[in-house]
Amino acid sequence: MYVCICNAYRDAEIREAARSGLRCAHKAYAALGGGPRCGRCLPVAQDLIDREHDAPAALAVSAAELSGARAG
Repeated sequence: MYVCICNAYRDAEIREAARSGLRCAHKAYAALGGGPRCGRCLPVAQDLIDREHDAPAALAVSAAELSGARAG
């Protein structure tokens, strides 16, 4: 399926970029040949990457936010 319509990036391409070691949607797009244009696809692309690495960014961010809230 197409994830990024602007650049015509498919989910398989983004997953492959993640398997090559990339963990950021912006870096994956750069490796595929260009950055995001409108940006609407970035959450979906990042989710695909996180799933490939089995480490959802949302959980990491939530844990960091909780740690910061306790420290302050």
